[in-house]
Amino acid sequence: MRPAPELASWNAPATCYAAAYRPSGLLDFEGEARRRSIYDQVHATACRQGIPVELFDALIIQESQYDSSAVSPKQAYGYTQLMPGTAQGLGVNRFDPLDNLRGGARYLRSQLDRFGKIELALSAYNAGPGRVVDRVPAIAQTRDYVSRVMRNLQVLGGGRTAALVAPGFENVSSSTDPGPRGRSAVLLSF
Repeated sequence: MRPAPELASWNAPATCYAAAYRPSGLLDFEGEARRRSIYDQVHATACRQGIPVELFDALIIQESQYDSSAVSPKQAYGYTQLMPGTAQGLGVNRFDPLDNLRGGARYLRSQLDRFGKIELALSAYNAGPGRVVDRVPAIAQTRDYVSRVMRNLQVLGGGRTAALVAPGFENVSSSTDPGPRGRSAVLLSF
């Protein structure tokens, strides 16, 4: 029988200290070099938005492999693969690498605030918030995306179990419990 996961809180103001870059093990040589060159900015941007650095890092790895000029078949662009309308709504230039990071972090923060759970926020980030109600939508590409980001997150977190709770969030007891629509997010990894 597997023991219950140990939960640890993440609070941006208390833990957003200057973190040393560590290779992810998730990227090829060039991707890791790109990640290393911008890591301090990624860390600072995540902290400013009150999102777990490892979550933002995991998202960027999945979205663009840290390629600032990556373009998707649907014309999403940059590190965080912002769509034209999303970037416009956020008031950022998606072609500017730092603006793209800031916009992606703000958009992820808004999805965390809206849905309260990391898996749902990632679903909304990928498929659009209109497709998410109280569970990951039955869209194969979105389910695969969420699974990959969560796997990246587990690797980046050193495989440790964590509940990621941003400022103002309350811990939620179960990742399957829809919970309040307030500012809560839970990640359980085993």
